Amino acid sequence: MALLFDSILYKADAKRFEQIREISAGFSSYYIGQNIIQDDIFAVIENYARTKEMPLEWLRFPIRDPELCACTFIRSGRIFVMMNSGIPMSKQIFAAAHELYHIRCFLEEDNPELIKRGSILKAATIDAGATEEEEMEANAFAGILLVPVDALEQQIRIYQINKEAIEMNDILTLMDIFAVPYKAMVLRLLEEKIISDDQARKMTAVPFSKVKKLIQMTGKAKRWDMIPSGYEKFGNLVENLTINTEQEALPKSRLDSDWKELERIKELYGIK
Repeated sequence: MALLFDSILYKADAKRFEQIREISAGFSSYYIGQNIIQDDIFAVIENYARTKEMPLEWLRFPIRDPELCACTFIRSGRIFVMMNSGIPMSKQIFAAAHELYHIRCFLEEDNPELIKRGSILKAATIDAGATEEEEMEANAFAGILLVPVDALEQQIRIYQINKEAIEMNDILTLMDIFAVPYKAMVLRLLEEKIISDDQARKMTAVPFSKVKKLIQMTGKAKRWDMIPSGYEKFGNLVENLTINTEQEALPKSRLDSDWKELERIKELYGIK
């Protein structure tokens, strides 16, 4: 946990963490309201890009490397966000919120990094923290956005969770509500001083196999620990193909070829 403490903004730079808290609160006020986001994060990102008049396309398909969660890049004046749909939904949600921070930095602060090299999010950055400052900031932003303090306090009160004696079952209850990974939920409790450093150290040291077993046994947060299907997306490819077919905008031979190529891509990634 000592290494994880060194890799989270809350411990590495408390002043900057408070600034990120303000940024997240401002973003929520304008684009989210009082809602608990969960998997609406994808729609939030689409709407944010739309309000900034910046085209954004989702590429969501299963990648056989669970270490690669997401990446974002700019091409031809468009934002492309690639999401590995082969990882649990809670991790996809957190990854999307993480990438939103990089998109925001590009659109609001003229940060050129997305144009220069893009953003690649690895599972280790979510599970064990980061060393690069912007990655720490993106993790902090994602956690605060998905688990805002007012909603956290409200849900703790509603579910009558004893803040003086929080247990793993309580963590799972909150994971179920906020749809975030286990360690991300523990860190949010730490950041809001609801649990101590020692409690956070013990909780993050629990093997995920034990956490997963408890999820299966209780059913809490199980829906977010599953790998969903049916959310795959290849940018605007299907939409464009459908429009071209309906309007007969291309020769039939070209349209047939394009549809066959789409089926080949789906077969490659095991998409039905």
